[in-house]
Amino acid sequence: MPSGSRRSRVAFAALCAAATAFATSPAGGQALTKSGAGASLAGRAARPALRGSMPELLPEDAPIEGQAASENTAANYGAPIKRQRLPKPYPPKRTPYPQPFSPKNPLSALEPYKSSYVARQQAMRLRRTVTPPDPQLAPPPPPVTVAAEPTIRTKPKPKVELNPYDPLGVPVGSTLVFPYAQGSGGYDDNPNRLDSTYNPRGSAFFRGEGGVRVKSNWARHSLDGELRGGYSEYFDVPRANRPDAQGQLTARYDLTRDTALDLRGRLQLDTQRPGAPAIQPGQASVYVVNRPIILGVGTQAGVTQKFGRLDVSLRGTYDRVWYQDAQYSNGTALNLASTSYNDFGGLLRASYELTPDLKPFVEGTFDKRIHDSPVDPNGFYRDNTGYVIRGGAALNLTELLTGEISGGYGRRDYDDRRLAPLRGPVIDAALVYTPSALTTLTLRGSTSMVETTLAYASGVLTRSVTATLSHDLMRNLNVTFTGAYFNNNYQGADVRERGGSAGVRLEYKVTRSISLRGSYTHERLDSSYPNADYTANVYLVGLRFQL
Repeated sequence: MPSGSRRSRVAFAALCAAATAFATSPAGGQALTKSGAGASLAGRAARPALRGSMPELLPEDAPIEGQAASENTAANYGAPIKRQRLPKPYPPKRTPYPQPFSPKNPLSALEPYKSSYVARQQAMRLRRTVTPPDPQLAPPPPPVTVAAEPTIRTKPKPKVELNPYDPLGVPVGSTLVFPYAQGSGGYDDNPNRLDSTYNPRGSAFFRGEGGVRVKSNWARHSLDGELRGGYSEYFDVPRANRPDAQGQLTARYDLTRDTALDLRGRLQLDTQRPGAPAIQPGQASVYVVNRPIILGVGTQAGVTQKFGRLDVSLRGTYDRVWYQDAQYSNGTALNLASTSYNDFGGLLRASYELTPDLKPFVEGTFDKRIHDSPVDPNGFYRDNTGYVIRGGAALNLTELLTGEISGGYGRRDYDDRRLAPLRGPVIDAALVYTPSALTTLTLRGSTSMVETTLAYASGVLTRSVTATLSHDLMRNLNVTFTGAYFNNNYQGADVRERGGSAGVRLEYKVTRSISLRGSYTHERLDSSYPNADYTANVYLVGLRFQL
């Protein structure tokens, strides 16, 4: 037989042998088990080969007869094994993100929210007060779960000023200086404050005024003061021209936390009206033609010591008062310069802070007045000694009512036995009531013992009360109502005076530095001394410059 056909028969016989082996395999062609593997192979090995066919071939790793085939080495020529479906992993694997886009101007990094853990930890680093623990031992911080892109920083909104038209002041180091100047013009129907029997003459006038206020802004110590001065010139009544000034200064130097040095100063410049009882000539045809000047300066120096809530202050006081002579219409003069005097004294004050809003106190003063001339123009010895004892409290009630109120008793004894002691109750108050941010009510009361040259009068016990109501109609428009009442008691001469004033002022603030002012004031005095009464009406319009 040709060789080609022989090869074909051999291949066909091998294929038939393979098909017979698959059909006779256990479990329909599955892998042989340990129990039947050897028997199957033994049967196939014992089966005689077909005539003219190739002997059955076995794989190289097939076990020999009588040897068990292992599961890993068993040959499998049947159907493929079905794959078992495993459960999906949880959590599922994240699909990797594509390569991030890199623009020319990349976005800034994310920032944690202010309420997140990381943001709080970053804030705590700025005020760390303890040594941080070892980072290797400390647990790692939780991840930032919430974040936001940083926003564009914008300029903060300007703060709303409560008083946008108030002066800012000129800084001198850490001290603010508030200077101002004012010029006004108006009309006064009684410049010399004379009784109607003298047929007073009205006059137009010009008033110039200037001043400065000082306020410190120091961590320790303090300095506060104010000084103003003015001059009124009457065009039709030149003899009524007069100056006026007023000032005060308070300084504190802290030696320690509980010990401080106190220094206070004051200045007062005023004039006497020609119809005052003390300078009346006593003749109907003679009258005073000038406005005698009274100038007083004073100072206090001492120490304040704190003992817990108890404050004790001890100060020494000194005052100097000058008088100017009075000129009469007949060419004579009243020697008032000889009545100038020096006042030496001391002050002791103790206060206790019951609450931050209530601080009661007790205060006592003692002084002695020595005149330049022991005898006044009327022949009386005016040197005297006096004391004042008072008690009161400093108040701060809900920040609506603040100030100080006190009451007590005062007495002055003179070297001349013909002069009765000057004595009486002493009441002082300074209260500020602020019902709203637009309205302020100020109430002041004072009692003073003033020297006089009136014959047989030991002195003048003066009590005065002033009230001021200020209201802002607009942010730059203010209206102020003023009222005052005073009572002068010339003890020993049986002379009493009662008077007062009422007025209104309107102020329009153009800018912080410029404001327009207009005012009207009515004044009145009723006196038991003959020809000493007066009434006056004053109209004034001016321009004020301040820094």
